[in-house]
Amino acid sequence: MKISDVSQQTGLSTYTIRYYEKQGLVAKASKDSSGHRSYAGKDVELLNWVSCLKKSGMSLNKIRVYSQAYQQGDQAQARQILQQHLQKLLQQQQDIAHHISVTETKIRQFGA
Repeated sequence: MKISDVSQQTGLSTYTIRYYEKQGLVAKASKDSSGHRSYAGKDVELLNWVSCLKKSGMSLNKIRVYSQAYQQGDQAQARQILQQHLQKLLQQQQDIAHHISVTETKIRQFGA
């Protein structure tokens, strides 16, 4: 599949996809006979996952470490990175719930 198709399926720009490859977040795509990047379904899946990690606040450096561990089959390190990230997300969820509660209380103080 061409990079434009991958861009459409992932919502990532072609520039971002190339940047993620250059940064080592995903493996470089193979090239077809005309020199264009050629992607497989697993590449799209990984790009979607990298995008999810990025949108949820994981740094590109941490994503690179995770991706390398995952691609090398180091499940223990990949799992540890995801567990740490999950704990951070759960803490953020608690913080947001608290902020929502405080904001709702302030709104109620203004009356109906």
